[in-house]
Order: sequence, then C-alpha cells, then structure tokens
Amino acid sequence: MIKIKKEDFSIDEELKKIKNDKCGASVIFLGTVKSEMNDKKVIKLELDAYVEMAEKKLLEIEADAKNIYSIVECLIIHRYGELCVGDSIVLIIVKSIDRTKSFEAAKYILERIKEEVPIFKKEYAEDGIFWHGGA
Repeated sequence: MIKIKKEDFSIDEELKKIKNDKCGASVIFLGTVKSEMNDKKVIKLELDAYVEMAEKKLLEIEADAKNIYSIVECLIIHRYGELCVGDSIVLIIVKSIDRTKSFEAAKYILERIKEEVPIFKKEYAEDGIFWHGGA
C-alpha cells in the first residue's frame, strides 16, 4: 500500500491497516524533518511532488521489494507540502516472515525513494534557501 499526501499520519493507525498474523515483527522507519543540515539551522521544508509519477514509482519500488525480500505486507507513505522541524515526512512499514529480510527491505525501499521518486525538497535554512533533488 502506498500513499502520497499532505496530511500527517498516525503510525499506530497505519500499522493496524497492515496487520498480518503470519508475521511476528514489523520493521518501521519514520523519517522526520531535522533541525540541522550541513551544520545549518533548518527553519522549515517545502516538499514538492509530481504525485502521479511518484505514486507509479512507489508502486514499482513496493513490488520490487516484495519480490526480492519476500515481504508479506508493506506500507509506504510520503508527505509533501510545507513541513516544520519534527514533522513526519516518510513512513515505511515492512512485515515478512524473516525479520532480517524486513530490515533489508525497509532500507532498500528508503534508498530507492531517495534516488528515484520525483519529490523535491526546498530547505529553508538560517542562511538561505536550498533545493535538493529527491527526498
């Protein structure tokens, strides 16, 4: 399951949506807006997304991860819009029979998101505004 949205999300609520009794563990990655980047204070972020293409790419990443790591359940949420320090940006939840594969799959998904998904970050720092490709 993938979602790209402006609204915040609840980890607990999202975890309930992919409950699966075959899996005894869930690997959860939560990415948030950090207060410093390259030794500079971050004020806020603006994330801009080409939503249709980002959804297509996330579905591809999810399918590949399920295939490679034998994932039973997967959820990927990525936010866009204006976000403040501490706000949640990305949530990845992976469930599989093998916990090692769950950890590996979560890392694989995150790295592919950063490299391939058309979401761009505009960072407002204390000394200027910077654009970053990927998210």
